Order: sequence, then structure tokens, then C-alpha cells
Amino acid sequence: MYLSNIYTYPIKSTSPIAITTGYLFSTGVAYDRHWMLVDENNTMLTARKNPKLLHIKTQFDGANLVVKLPFRDFLLPLKPEPQKQILVDHWGDTPFSAWPQNDALDAALSEYLQFPCRLVYSASLAQEPLIERVSFADAQPLLLTTSASLTELNQRLDSSNSPTGPSNSIGMERFRTNLVVHNAVADIEDNWHRIRIGACELEVTAPCERCILTTIDPGTLERHPSQEPLRTLGKYRRLEGAGVGFGINLKVISGGIISVNDRVQVLS
Repeated sequence: MYLSNIYTYPIKSTSPIAITTGYLFSTGVAYDRHWMLVDENNTMLTARKNPKLLHIKTQFDGANLVVKLPFRDFLLPLKPEPQKQILVDHWGDTPFSAWPQNDALDAALSEYLQFPCRLVYSASLAQEPLIERVSFADAQPLLLTTSASLTELNQRLDSSNSPTGPSNSIGMERFRTNLVVHNAVADIEDNWHRIRIGACELEVTAPCERCILTTIDPGTLERHPSQEPLRTLGKYRRLEGAGVGFGINLKVISGGIISVNDRVQVLS
């Protein structure tokens, strides 16, 4: 098995950046979910309710992050200067400390989404000690999926059609993963507890429960009328309690550089 893809999502719920080499910190892949959009009440915005976020693209340019909107590009420093701290609502009951970023960008984002919003940076990422740093990721710092599990899902999706009907196949982009492992056995990652990728050691924390976002085509922004792939996953990937799973959440035990084509070893 080997690592076939690495993705980082600098702004939560927006388009990913594919990289060939990256660094794993305790917060995950470098720059992953360091920024997030909030509404006028400082509450998290996601593509679950605002699919247009999926068409906001970013790219790295030296020491800056380029935020690409349909009518203009904006530059943000990858290491922002401290700003007046605000509290924003993420998941859970405890507000996150955050720094507002750029008034002009906020105005452009508000125009794009057609309601007031602004971009914030997780203030804890600039704080010490390292263990207290947190990004705006949903659950754990990393999400890993495997090629064989996607192949199995697509085979099940396609078999639900008539032989002459259109393909239901979907791409890995629906699952907004950080790490994709190329492997041969579907759903084998369910049995992993600890793995090594290159020099990095990772611990599995839980299966990843999938949400309605997987039913939105990131290209067309249309929702699947039959709620696929959740409907098919529900037939064979039910989690204990409720929900359906695809992929695994991990935390970083030993960080460092990772690269596409790194060997993936199952330690336990």
C-alpha cells in the first residue's frame, strides 16, 4: 500500500489544494482548515448549507494564500499578524478564539454568498504550547480514505442502475479526505489502529461518519435526488448507533514530512 494523494483545505468547506509533499503537525496537514467563514453572528459556515463555498479556490504563493473568487483574487499571509480576538462558534459548546482577516475580502465573500460573512483565522495556531493548537477541522486532525473502498462503493452504486443506464460513480472529492491510500482490499481500514506513513505515525480515533455534504456534486453544486452515496452506504456501512461511515479519522502521534508514494504500514 502507498499514499496516492494528499489534500489540504486551508479554508474550511472550500475547494482543496492537492500537494505532493506536505508536513504533518498535531493539527494535521500544514494549513488545513486554518481559516473558516462565519456569519454575522460569528457562527461557522459550511458547504452543507452553503454549497457555493465549494467553488472558492485557494492556492499557495510563497508566504501567502491566494483566495480566488470569480471576480477577484486576494492575498492572505500564511502566518497572520495578531488581530483583535473574537469568539466564534464551531462544533461543540466551547467557542473558538479567532482573528478577523481582511475587510475587502469579507465584502467580496459577502457579495459572493449574498449575505454578510467574514473570514477568520484560528488564533490558537499561533499560541504555545503546541498541544493547545487547534484548527477548524470537524472532528480529528486527519481524515484518511482508501482507493479500494471507493471502488467497492462505486460498484454498488453502478449495480443499482440498469445495464444501459448512466453511471452513478463518484470521485474521492465527495469525501473531502486529507490522505488517500492506494490499496487492494475494500474497507480494510476499519481494522486499523495505528499506521505509519513515511516517517509519520498515526493513530485511528474513529470511523468517519458521513453527512449530507457527500450528496452534493462539487462541480455542479447539485444535490443527488436519492441522497447518494449515503443511501448506498447505508446498506453496508452502518455505524454502531446511527449514521454511515466512509474513511477513518486519525490523530498524529509522530509528525513530519509525508509525500505521495510513501509506503503505508499497518502497525496494529
